[in-house]
Amino acid sequence: MQIRDNWGELLEPGLRTIWDKHLKKLKDFLPTFYNMETSKKAAEHSLGTGSMGLMKDWETTGNQVSYETIYKGFPKTYMHKKYSNGMQIERELLEDDQYSEIKRKTKALAMSVYYTRQYYGALTFNQAFNATYAGPDGKALCASDHPLSPTNSTTWKNADELTLNADNVEKVRGEMKGWTDDKGNLLAVNPDTLIVGTKLRKPALVIADSDGEPDTSDNNVNIWKGSVNVIEYDFLNDPDAWFMVDMERMKRFLVWFDRRRAQLESEKSFDTEVAKYKTVARWSHGWDDATFIYGCKQPA
Repeated sequence: MQIRDNWGELLEPGLRTIWDKHLKKLKDFLPTFYNMETSKKAAEHSLGTGSMGLMKDWETTGNQVSYETIYKGFPKTYMHKKYSNGMQIERELLEDDQYSEIKRKTKALAMSVYYTRQYYGALTFNQAFNATYAGPDGKALCASDHPLSPTNSTTWKNADELTLNADNVEKVRGEMKGWTDDKGNLLAVNPDTLIVGTKLRKPALVIADSDGEPDTSDNNVNIWKGSVNVIEYDFLNDPDAWFMVDMERMKRFLVWFDRRRAQLESEKSFDTEVAKYKTVARWSHGWDDATFIYGCKQPA
């Protein structure tokens, strides 16, 4: 086999095909949870806005349009961070027909990209109760004292210590259905999905799919059947944590910005006869508003 001087560049298209095919086989959870956006800036900014109350009766406003004051919400900055990894392939691997080893290295680099993105995507849930991983209102994603707005210190909660069972799912649903905006209007949240780790997959599916009412011998209809979905999230760290979410609101308020997508790039060293392949990416993620989720930890 004749090895040309530009062997590193000639090898790259084939490696990129291996890279792309391998990544396509892996389950990407990010689009399930996040509003996936692109960015052309160093950072993205979101300024939350308060709510508007009900429309006013025409006669009570002097037969003219009523203009309402809308207060500012909590600001959020998405600062893109940079991540990288790479591999080196010696010319001898190609000369000695060790293409399987080259493929193995390429797949390993692709896996590095995959696991890094999944790791950071899961941080939102794995740090959901951690006050040092705060959102725009200065609170953890799941907290007992979220302020309604910068100008309204009334608090609301979306965190608790509850065992995952049908009664507690009903309790959490009731809490979420009672959430209001800063003008006191109901948000009309639709809690329709349970997010759990492997340990809680079975009790979650029992709640969601049983014909009869779970956790009781009474021959009652299971009111949850067909009205709640279950997502087993492979990257949840805490086996006793579970979350109830409104999927539509989550896809609005949980945001992921890709500033630079990870791609395979190459460079060959003339002196060392080593081809270097790198991947570099920039992204940011977070939430604008926490009214899409209620997080629970099972009591010890």
